[in-house]
Amino acid sequence: MRGRSLGVVVGGIAALISLAGCTGVTATPAPAPSTTKAPVTDVALPPAVPNNPKLHRDVAMNSCDAAKGGWVAGGRIVNTSSKGRDYKITVLFTSAKATAIGVGKTTVHVRAGTDRDWNIEAKFVAASPTLCVLSGVA
Repeated sequence: MRGRSLGVVVGGIAALISLAGCTGVTATPAPAPSTTKAPVTDVALPPAVPNNPKLHRDVAMNSCDAAKGGWVAGGRIVNTSSKGRDYKITVLFTSAKATAIGVGKTTVHVRAGTDRDWNIEAKFVAASPTLCVLSGVA
């Protein structure tokens, strides 16, 4: 009986040793860091962006689209005041990671109680995707 038990134990150990190399788990290397970069551009950002938070409610940005050689953002201004007003609008064009790749400004006069469309076109090397940020209204 003792010989049989020893044979079972030795057989079991041999089976475990043979299975140890076959766990089905393989080591996978960590993914390489992304090398995708935003386009390199020389963006001359304004040192200060004119901004009046109360005027933001008058200005909507409804579009952000590719244009020949750059990008264009646009929208609508609704002047609900009793006086005509010049709206100074600044838009930053950015990569998906918020790197500024372009900037554009415009001034639009809107008569009292009326509305008017606006757009800003900027020339730069676009990223994929390019985003538009209404960064200042004054």
